[in-house]
Amino acid sequence: MLKKLDWYVIKTFLGPFIFIFSVLFFIFIVQFAWQQMEKFVGKGLEWYTIAELLFYLGINVVQLVLPLTILLGSIMTMGGLGERYELAAMKASGISLTRILAPLFGLIMLMAVGLYFFGDKMMPFSQQKARTIFYNILQTKPAMNIKEGVFIESIPGFQMKINKVSGENSEKLEDVFVHQNSPFGENTMTILSKKGNLAPDKKDNRYLKMELYDGIAYSDNIKNKNQQERLRQENQYTKFDTLNYYIDISDILNSGKDEDPGGSYKYLDGKGLRHLIDSLNTDYKKYYKELQKNTFTQNYYFANKTKEVDSVKTKMIFDLKEYSPADKDRILNQAVQMVNRDQENLNFSLQEIVNREKLYSKVNIHYQRNFSYAVTCIIFFLIGAPLGAIVKKGGIGMPVIISIIIFVIYFIINFSAENMAKNGNLDPTIAAWAANIIALPFSLLFCYKANQDSEIFNISVYIDPIVKFFSKLKKTNKSGEHSRYQ
Repeated sequence: MLKKLDWYVIKTFLGPFIFIFSVLFFIFIVQFAWQQMEKFVGKGLEWYTIAELLFYLGINVVQLVLPLTILLGSIMTMGGLGERYELAAMKASGISLTRILAPLFGLIMLMAVGLYFFGDKMMPFSQQKARTIFYNILQTKPAMNIKEGVFIESIPGFQMKINKVSGENSEKLEDVFVHQNSPFGENTMTILSKKGNLAPDKKDNRYLKMELYDGIAYSDNIKNKNQQERLRQENQYTKFDTLNYYIDISDILNSGKDEDPGGSYKYLDGKGLRHLIDSLNTDYKKYYKELQKNTFTQNYYFANKTKEVDSVKTKMIFDLKEYSPADKDRILNQAVQMVNRDQENLNFSLQEIVNREKLYSKVNIHYQRNFSYAVTCIIFFLIGAPLGAIVKKGGIGMPVIISIIIFVIYFIINFSAENMAKNGNLDPTIAAWAANIIALPFSLLFCYKANQDSEIFNISVYIDPIVKFFSKLKKTNKSGEHSRYQ
């Protein structure tokens, strides 16, 4: 049962905690909003729509704010108790530091559990709400992502430059440049138009209808043509009064959604993430097995043919000189095409492996992050409370400096480890827990030092032994010098 002293310690902690959390949450939200504001302000959106979208997108800052608040609040609380000699009075009454921190530790445990469920339940909900709002915005204002006079690639498969956008829903365009990106060897098209309209297709909202007026469409028909045929063909263009062009924006509407078997991992809770991780493991094992089999099959024939070549008496499999010029050209073109094809296949396979590994790391880190941030709350308390008891400084000065230093170091380690995991240089599970693993020994050390009333921040504790050592050494040298003249 909690005693009056326990309630007093808790109330002393809750006051600074609520104030610090409110201030930090406001600062982090404003910082996030400032970074994202350019995407939405000046696009004809209502202020409350922008505010709602930014709130749901930025609510994940709670996972950063709460651990920092616990760190700073615990330092201020214990430092204030030490500065007012209340901590010394409690210890003089026979109450150990462990017993003094027990009610706060229980409260922090509850906060850690609450942060886990917040990340597990509230975060997927907020991401879904933000996606719904963003979907509705794109349906009513499809040109929202277009910046005047700047080349944009936000619409998959296209590069655009529009010098002026106007209209109530930013649907009127002037001086339009559109280039259709196509895979290697496919036909391409570039369109120049003086005016146009951009609006969702009424029949299918997954498409944008771009209606262009008074322009020219340049086409490059290179599909199934060799190099000589491409060089010989004439430039092809078409003048038009009106041209209707339909653009698939399914990828934009599903922005933030990674191509994985279980939907976007950001919208899943812990149970869904575990199921997704198992599905990814099964799918990747199957993919790697098929890739290994195909690679072996493709190279087995050529490997055996290489063994047949006599390294001493080299003999040509066939002599190119025996063929006609037309056949030579055909054979060389086929050889170049085969080499290019094999190179493209290998590059595609390599990029596919990298993308799969990145997705697996992101999903695994996202799953582990809910647990690791909850544990971070406990570790930050075990660091902050002993430091406050040792420093014995309350207020906003020294505690803020110490908290910022610890927070910056901790999250530099955390984000560096996560980036290493996403690049395939570190196991994602280890990356998610790396900062906690490094910080845990320091938290236990601070707890031990605080319980022993050690003055680890008193510089004289470290300097005095060195000064005494050199003093003794100097005294010994003087006594030896006097003995020479006796």
